[in-house]
Amino acid sequence: MRKLTTWDQANSMRRFWPEFRMVERKHDFVMWVGPLRPFCQTYTVCVTYRRDPRRGMIDDSLPRVTVTDPLLHRRDEAPNDPIPHHYRNSPCPERPFLCLYDPQTREWRPAMSIAKTIVPWTIDWLACYEGWLATGDWTGGGRHPTPE
Repeated sequence: MRKLTTWDQANSMRRFWPEFRMVERKHDFVMWVGPLRPFCQTYTVCVTYRRDPRRGMIDDSLPRVTVTDPLLHRRDEAPNDPIPHHYRNSPCPERPFLCLYDPQTREWRPAMSIAKTIVPWTIDWLACYEGWLATGDWTGGGRHPTPE
């Protein structure tokens, strides 16, 4: 399978998620912002993708998703428990990257459509987050990244 270009990804997002706005696009970088509503809450999410043509630079070629509004928060009943399934976003700690797939097992690859994988996986993550807020149980499964 061939790797999809940022242009391919942009066309796919426009087709499947027209409510997402492309807010930045360069040759090797694209960013979208849009609303998602799994159950109770509507979230504004930001999806970024940098296609790094250099081999071996896996992390730079992976899509990243943050929730920009409302900000994710810990459970009121357990304020010391970290939010599950996220990666620290050093430049902006209040907006962690969502853990949507396991990069070590290559669950997502550059030949896959962000619109058909990352956005639906984000909806699933947000549904699990809403459940976790209500019950304290994370139902999303997966291998948790290193805690905060």
